[in-house]
Amino acid sequence: MYMSVEIGAAASSMSESLSSLESTPLVMHRIWFDISSTTEWYSIQREAKKLYGTGWKSQARVKRKLDNIWGNPASHSVWFDVPDQSFASWISVKYAVTAKIKAGK
Repeated sequence: MYMSVEIGAAASSMSESLSSLESTPLVMHRIWFDISSTTEWYSIQREAKKLYGTGWKSQARVKRKLDNIWGNPASHSVWFDVPDQSFASWISVKYAVTAKIKAGK
């Protein structure tokens, strides 16, 4: 059984509207991790790249902050914007880091 839908748009405008669907942005979730070393930070970045390709972002200048921890707290909160909230629990379990999801990026 097939269903058809009648659209009242001109043929010239239809190709434009269909092509705009290809570039729909993903909803990103900001997740904060308490990271204590550059090794942890690079590992989390590798996981994000493996799972999402280039569809994620991370806080800038983290290596500099982590390298200069001397008298500061043992860890820094670092954010990652990823398309899936389950990334927080996966990274928390795999790398034993604390994750926080804050509402409203």
